[in-house]
Formats: sequence, C-alpha cells, structure tokens
Amino acid sequence: MLSRLQTGVSLIEVIIGLAIMALLLVLGVPQYATFLANARLKTTTDTLASGLNLARAEAVKRNARVEFVLTDEEPIAAVVNALAPSTTGINWVVREWVPTSASYNFIEGKAGAEGSGRVDATSIVITPVTAGTFDGRVTFTGFGSLASAQAIQFQITNPSGGACDTTAVRGPMRCLNINVSPGGQIRVCDPKVTAAKDTRAC
Repeated sequence: MLSRLQTGVSLIEVIIGLAIMALLLVLGVPQYATFLANARLKTTTDTLASGLNLARAEAVKRNARVEFVLTDEEPIAAVVNALAPSTTGINWVVREWVPTSASYNFIEGKAGAEGSGRVDATSIVITPVTAGTFDGRVTFTGFGSLASAQAIQFQITNPSGGACDTTAVRGPMRCLNINVSPGGQIRVCDPKVTAAKDTRAC
C-alpha cells in the first residue's frame, strides 16, 4: 500500500509557534526600546562632539575666534548674527567672529532633530558644567584653546529613557560626558567607568 505524505502544519503546531513568537516579543520589545534610547543618546553626544571639534579646527585654520553656539533658533546663515545662545538649545551653530566688520561668518549649523532625533530639551538633556558662567557658547581662539580658559563639561542624559547607569544607581541609560579642557582638547568619556587606566573614564 502507498503511504500518503502529510503536507502543511497542524493547528496545534501553529498555536505553539504563535505562543513562542508572542513570548519573544514580550521579552524583546522593552530591551529594543532601551537600545534605541541609548542609541539616540550616543548619536547626540557624537554630533555635539563633532560640532565642538569643527569649531576648534576652524579656529586654528582661520587663526580667528570661532564660537560653537547652542541655540533654539534655526541653524542657518541668515540668522547667524542674531542667534540667541541657550544652555538648553537643541540646535548648534559654528560661527567665526570678524572684528573688522563686527559680525559673524556662518560656518556650519545642525538641527538637533537631524540624525539624533533630539526635538526638545527634555528628551535628551545636555547639561553644561563649568567653573564660571556658561551662556551656551564655547569660544575657541586661533591657537585652539578656550577663550575663557575654564574647562567645560557637557553631561548628556536621556530622562525619557530612564536613569543613568552609575556606580551608585543601576539604570538603563549609558549616559556620557564631553570634557573640553582649557587647552581645547575635546574628549567623550563614560562617567560609569572608574578604572584609572581605562581611556573611557572621565
């Protein structure tokens, strides 16, 4: 007698498959959301660091005072002389001060929503920490050093994603810092790392 080959799957196999997929989704979606929140934080940090590095490089190249400005205004050349700096600005502009014309030359600008998706000052928070006052501007001299001669630190956090992961508090966000030394060195570091010889340490 010829045996008949069974094709397809039974209803029980379909139900088991769906149950496994549902379980994987329940376990995976929160982790994926945390991954995306950390990725946005890292992208914002990298974008901010690249803007600071650009400002320093342009200052040395032009042998002029160049500013990196955090602002809430549109980062375009048309408003370069009327920009209002903001310590919580979501956009940034790099501009050169020209003493002969007492005005600024636009070099580059970037909107916070471009790339990192930072659409407001509460989604990903940039907190400047300095020894003196900070109005949203970082000014580099023609030597590449800070005009203020005071170190500046930017602490980048993502409150919408959760608390920072530190040695004291276990949180889902891997928050980062950007340190700008008086000499103009720009360095991204991880405040969670405390080992003295680790290059990621702050």
